[in-house]
Amino acid sequence: MKRLLTLAILLFGLTTTAYAQSNVATQEVEINVSEINVIAVQGEISMTISQATAGQAPDAATDAGTYALTTNGTKKKITAELDEDMPTGLTLNANMSAPSGADSKGKKSLSDEAVDLVTDITQVRGSGLALNYEAVATVDADPDTYKRTVTYTVTSN
Repeated sequence: MKRLLTLAILLFGLTTTAYAQSNVATQEVEINVSEINVIAVQGEISMTISQATAGQAPDAATDAGTYALTTNGTKKKITAELDEDMPTGLTLNANMSAPSGADSKGKKSLSDEAVDLVTDITQVRGSGLALNYEAVATVDADPDTYKRTVTYTVTSN
């Protein structure tokens, strides 16, 4: 009888514990923030070199767009490169204004090799930032219409 009573108490205790609930619960939540480096350019760029002063090189042509940037990284830079070099006698320059805390490298000639336009970018977001272009021709530039694709990349310094 003692065994039966002990077994009944034991079973009742386990059954009660199994169905008991607490008024407090916890759950571990993991959040992974990836490095984000995004850039977008706006504006349709078109320049025409059509004038010169007698005895001088043709007048340069300019146009402007804007760009937006978001990065949560540190020590980033923006580079630019052309899909193919410019022909003889024609140069395409670009200049990007720097977002807060970064450094603009000023006007740079673009080619099919990446060139730094903005450096020392750290955790910033900005939009409507100036992006200026200048086309410069010499008399060696053949009259024609030239199109190039400029690729902007956010990368590490």
